[in-house]
Amino acid sequence: MGKETSKLNMNPGFVYWVNFYNLRRCTLVRVPKGRSEGKRINKKRQNQLEFINETLKELDLSHIHPLLETTTKYAISTGGKRLRPLIAILCTEMLGGDYRDTRDMFLALELIHNATLVHDDIIDGDMYRRGEPSLFSKHGVKKAVLTGDALLSIGLMYASKTGKPEIVEWLAETALKMVQGITLQNQYKRKLMSVDEYLHMNYLKSGSLFEAASALGGITGSNDPEDVKKLAHFGKYFGNAYQIRDDIIDTFTPQDSENSPNNDLLNGDPSLLLLYAINSDSIDEDDKARFLSIYSGECKDLNVDQVRRVYEETGSLQKAIDKMQEFSNMAKEILDGYPESDARESLYELLEQYNSSFTDNLYKVSSDMIQGH
Repeated sequence: MGKETSKLNMNPGFVYWVNFYNLRRCTLVRVPKGRSEGKRINKKRQNQLEFINETLKELDLSHIHPLLETTTKYAISTGGKRLRPLIAILCTEMLGGDYRDTRDMFLALELIHNATLVHDDIIDGDMYRRGEPSLFSKHGVKKAVLTGDALLSIGLMYASKTGKPEIVEWLAETALKMVQGITLQNQYKRKLMSVDEYLHMNYLKSGSLFEAASALGGITGSNDPEDVKKLAHFGKYFGNAYQIRDDIIDTFTPQDSENSPNNDLLNGDPSLLLLYAINSDSIDEDDKARFLSIYSGECKDLNVDQVRRVYEETGSLQKAIDKMQEFSNMAKEILDGYPESDARESLYELLEQYNSSFTDNLYKVSSDMIQGH
């Protein structure tokens, strides 16, 4: 098996490519064999991603002081999937709009997203972001805080350039929701919370930005209040499922390399899997005591295989997957109400790619990576 990629044959007629370089950011890309329509949709989506990346690469930052220009470029250049602007563009297209008219809208969205990531890394003490040194670890906390503020300000500038007050309002409200979500996460650090409290926090810190991305796509595509409302719900469900996906992947991330992200259990951050496991009637008392010891910070000895075993034996992992699929299905039901189009099919594919397919071979993927890491 190669160091960076492996081809896993799953269902007949499909091929899944898994990027093992960084499991937390890995995706399983569903590529139907011999389906020209699927290839056409994927190619068009690639064009949109190139448009997003080129627009960000060519972003004019000459009006910013050189002291901040360098760090701002660094924050943007660390890449990422650009999933939120892509969803916004696809929602616009599904309503009959042109993705080339979405520039200012998705720039505002992605810049504000990057601002929150810069600040999140400082709060969480994450030394790496997407396999690269985080901004604060490379340039210091003060410069990182100011860079995050600059990104937020530039994002709002582009929001105002759209000429649509609704977009400014959506992004301002969403930024506040995300701040509240991170505040709750820190309030409950090394503390237990209810599943309902977790899901609300999950929505605030993650689902709300997907909600905004889809709503912004609706505003740019038709600005019909009903469309905006429906697509906002689509994004909310997508984002809620996506955050649970991150919880699941975090469980299987080996902690034996210097650029591994902080494990939620070890870092004292609440996760759906932990809450389900701790509240399970079937959890062994010794396992429960050990989990709580790690979560509280008393013990630093984390065994990924042991954690996975407990999550499997208590049914926690399956319950988390079921909840993720529930949100994903709710998002799909909203798409079902729109006419068939390339954009709608691409949104279906994203739902499948990020919130469904990756669990099909989760155990094998994690086992292979741990053995070959």
